[in-house]
Amino acid sequence: MRISFRTKTIVGIATIEGVLLFIIVLTAIGFLTEIIDETLTKRANTTASLFASATKGAVLAFDLASLEAFTEELMENPDIAYVKVVGHDGKLFASRGEASLIQRAFKEDYELSDVTDGIFDTAATISEGEFIFGRVELGIGIQSTQSKIVEVQKWSISLAIFELIIVAIFSYVLGSYLTGQVKTLLISSREIKRALKMRNFENIKVAVKGNDEFSELALSFSELIKVLKEELVINQKQNDKLEELNTDLEQKVELRTEALNLRNKELSSINIEIYETQKQLLQAEKMASVGQLAAGVAHEINNPLGFVSSNLSSLKDYVNAYKLMSYEVSKLIKEPESKHPAIIADIKYFMDKEDFDFIDQDISELIEESDDGLKRVAEIVAGLKLFSRADTDEKQLFNINVCLNTTLNMVNNELKYHCNIETDFQSLPDMPIHVGKINQVFTNLLINASHAIKATGKHGLLKLSTLVDNEYVIVHIKDSGTGMSEQTLTKIFNPFFTTKPEGSGTGLGLSISFGIITEHGGELSVISKVGEGSCFTVKLPINSSASTIGVALL
Repeated sequence: MRISFRTKTIVGIATIEGVLLFIIVLTAIGFLTEIIDETLTKRANTTASLFASATKGAVLAFDLASLEAFTEELMENPDIAYVKVVGHDGKLFASRGEASLIQRAFKEDYELSDVTDGIFDTAATISEGEFIFGRVELGIGIQSTQSKIVEVQKWSISLAIFELIIVAIFSYVLGSYLTGQVKTLLISSREIKRALKMRNFENIKVAVKGNDEFSELALSFSELIKVLKEELVINQKQNDKLEELNTDLEQKVELRTEALNLRNKELSSINIEIYETQKQLLQAEKMASVGQLAAGVAHEINNPLGFVSSNLSSLKDYVNAYKLMSYEVSKLIKEPESKHPAIIADIKYFMDKEDFDFIDQDISELIEESDDGLKRVAEIVAGLKLFSRADTDEKQLFNINVCLNTTLNMVNNELKYHCNIETDFQSLPDMPIHVGKINQVFTNLLINASHAIKATGKHGLLKLSTLVDNEYVIVHIKDSGTGMSEQTLTKIFNPFFTTKPEGSGTGLGLSISFGIITEHGGELSVISKVGEGSCFTVKLPINSSASTIGVALL
């Protein structure tokens, strides 16, 4: 349903005035009611206090006749409903008024709103100093007060209705005048709209009578029409020029787009090369670590291979002895019984000479030792294979404790001559990691710790511990080495920064390690003090959501 501006104006003004009048009437009625209430309360309290003062002497003298006279005199007031004089023990000395009011239980009223029976009940004590001898209780009828309030409400409502009628008439006149002016401007605006579509502003005039804001608005409309005529001419010229520029711009955009596409292809190719280079650099650093450990690994392999080779030599001798024994036994089977005693004698002599009891016992020990040695070699080879392999972009579930044990086996020869190793590995869950990369991080940290301890010239201590903290696995690698200064700590993870002599290190180990841990969504940090050693902490998320593409290793 569409409502005209005129109707909205009339209704709006009338509504505003009505609301204001309603608020004023409510405020006035409330204010007058409050005054009447306050007057009634004050009068009741004053009457009770004065009556208590007047009857105090009679109460003290126990003059009941005087009390009866006082109460009778008070009841001459037309609005006093009842009055009672009561002793301190509740004994009634004198009373006047309706018996039902006197006999009922007294409940004092403090405001007009407390009255529920048409009687405002109040009281005052009869006292001398701190001693209370009784009290006065009286009730004042509020019928006259209520009639005054009703009269005030009637007059206020009558005035409000009268004001509303006047406001309605004023709103109607004002709304008619305003909408007449607005209607003229609306017609002019529609003509301007049609002129804009036709691009022709000839014969358009805006005429509004009077000397007020509407006439000023009409003058502004006329100025607007004039400006629109001028802008129409300028706009046409600019449109023609813009069409020419658009044609040139389209050609330039096509050329620029071709150049950008070519550049994007080049950038894509460069990104691929950078990624491959980083992978090669990571693998090269890993293999450099393997090369650094090669001598130690070879020593670790040669030790079990040495005693396995020695055991095989002894086993060969034992096998030859058993072959000779087998030959003598076969003769015992083939030769006639007449020759058996001589053959048996030869067998006994051979067994005593070769000590077959010792051979039987030693064979088991040699085989067990050889088996343990070959298992040790297999473990070292498996660890070397696990460490040196090139990681793919896919992670796999693996246990960090296994990685640490594998790395310790790899670098054992590097560590055992310089320090004792203490481990405190708590139970850890399997987590998604790049196994080869994580092994490389631990190898770099352990080798650096070994070099730091070796630099002290003393046999040191290396502590490794793991634990679970909320959603992270924490690895601490603490050494008793030389430690690092504050200046060194600020650069320790920078690429190509190294504290080793030239030619002894690339300066990429810790930088690559930092990148690997960051790639896994973790943190690599260090606490160090000169002369007291260092503690590297690796923090890895158990449920990693970090990117698996290793493009930020450095």
